[in-house]
Amino acid sequence: MDVLELLETKVSAFTKTDLAIYEYLKADPEGFAHKSYDELVNDLGISPSSLIRFAKKLGYTGYASLQYQLGIDLEDRARSSRDKTIGETYGDYLVQEERSIDQEELERLARQTAMASRAYCMGFYLSNLPARFLSVGLRALHGIPTENPEYDYVMRQYRSDELIILFSVRSGEQYREFLKNLSKQAETERPFVALVTMNPKHVLRSYCDSVIVLPSTDSVGSERIAIIDNMMYMMFNEMLMAKVKEIKASEQPE
Repeated sequence: MDVLELLETKVSAFTKTDLAIYEYLKADPEGFAHKSYDELVNDLGISPSSLIRFAKKLGYTGYASLQYQLGIDLEDRARSSRDKTIGETYGDYLVQEERSIDQEELERLARQTAMASRAYCMGFYLSNLPARFLSVGLRALHGIPTENPEYDYVMRQYRSDELIILFSVRSGEQYREFLKNLSKQAETERPFVALVTMNPKHVLRSYCDSVIVLPSTDSVGSERIAIIDNMMYMMFNEMLMAKVKEIKASEQPE
């Protein structure tokens, strides 16, 4: 597992400062690998010790060893990317997702899904494709009542035994007012809300009971990003439904 893959397995435990370093590294890995220590500290506006602590959280002895390994990894990626087929590229992302997704959070969401009296699967534009897939899958395979409402038709009363799963790759601005109003309801009247995203700093995460962060696909070409984003979501759907199946099977009387 190289540095960029390792980052995705640790991101859910990052502090605010860690996330700033993470975003910088993801946006410009070449710059991170070759800039001086002082340049990085100045660019990020952080203390030198923060950069050292970040490296140690990833298992490195310090910043220099992290930077050295990142440089090697980037060279390896550059060599291998020239030879990879489209299928191999997609496969790499799926393996990365399987390794990096928070299994405890997935288990928690699966239990909420299995217990829900009704599940609302939501997503805007391309993110609505996996939402619709999950809605159909939960209803057809597991008998869970589901709905797939349009983003402009979600203002209604919900119950505490219901579940909302919101798919949003990066911003989800369309749902900000909806979730803001929902969060003001009494806990005994508010449904469980889960956000599935590729943005660890998603603006809506503070309104959600559960946040599952999938690996970012920013490093692929823009012409393939939408395809891979939805492929990652579809794999998440399969993982969630498999967990729901396990839970429902374990609850059946012998």
